[in-house]
Amino acid sequence: MADKKDFCAPYKKLIDALIDKHALEVTAHDLSEVSGFADIFIVAIARSELHGRTLKDTAMDTLDEMGFSYRIEGETSTKWTLLDAGDLIVNILSREGRDFYRLDSLWGDAPTERFFDEDE
Repeated sequence: MADKKDFCAPYKKLIDALIDKHALEVTAHDLSEVSGFADIFIVAIARSELHGRTLKDTAMDTLDEMGFSYRIEGETSTKWTLLDAGDLIVNILSREGRDFYRLDSLWGDAPTERFFDEDE
């Protein structure tokens, strides 16, 4: 299994872009050993509906720059938007969505890295 910090390295540009847009509680879960559908699962919390759209647009722009193809689910949802880039899944949730779906608790056994906005 990859070192805890190593599994995030290929996705650091995306994580930094979300943090730069002030995403809350950004977590990256290494699912490579526990899941058959993805290697990394990123969760970011939006402060508002507008902020959620900004984070989605930022994630899309960054994935485009990184050369990822992806599809979007929940694009009109105010609780949860998912960007599926194959081995990479990006989840953008409202606070309400975070509390309802509790995605982070699903992968409690997987190595996890937490990222914080240093401006906060």
